[in-house]
Amino acid sequence: MKKEMILKIASIVIGVLIFILIVYFGFRIFGSQAADFEPKDVVISNIGQNSATVTWTTGAETQGVIEYGTTPTSLNFFAPESVQTKNHNVDLTLLSPSTTYYFQIRVNDKKYDNGGVPWTFTTKAVERTTTSPITPTPAEETPLPTPTPTGLTDLTPTPVQTLIVPTEASTTCDETDCAKIKEKLGKGCTTQDYFKCVLKLTPSPTP
Repeated sequence: MKKEMILKIASIVIGVLIFILIVYFGFRIFGSQAADFEPKDVVISNIGQNSATVTWTTGAETQGVIEYGTTPTSLNFFAPESVQTKNHNVDLTLLSPSTTYYFQIRVNDKKYDNGGVPWTFTTKAVERTTTSPITPTPAEETPLPTPTPTGLTDLTPTPVQTLIVPTEASTTCDETDCAKIKEKLGKGCTTQDYFKCVLKLTPSPTP
């Protein structure tokens, strides 16, 4: 009887010890995994009018999902990652300008936020472009062509050409013989010289 009691007590003690060890190592294993899955260094960058980028890191390779919305209690939009990684980068697109968004990160079945409240960011407003007034430029006036009358005679006087007749150069006729003077007409002697010679030879009538 004593031996049976000792065996029972020993088996119970051993079972309790095994259970404690299983629970202890189980908590350590699952606790370390949960710590590795927790998002760290969450950063919101590249915030524009219609988009933003969320980055974070994890101790183990995970594949997270960003759940976001325009109110903290209605995170109805989802942006999942495509691969498992330790360095996470997710782009949120099709956002509205000048709007505040809230988001949390879900890894497997656990959701992570910023100390009990969602992370938040606000998109940029639409930039208004200032247009300078346009000053009208006056059109240049093109002068109209002056009409030219047709069928009219040109009344511009035509210059008259003046014919210059060369005059005979004054020459000296040295001949005294009328016959030689006649031969040299136009060659140094003139008709006037010839008539003078003839008149000299004609005798004057005596009374």
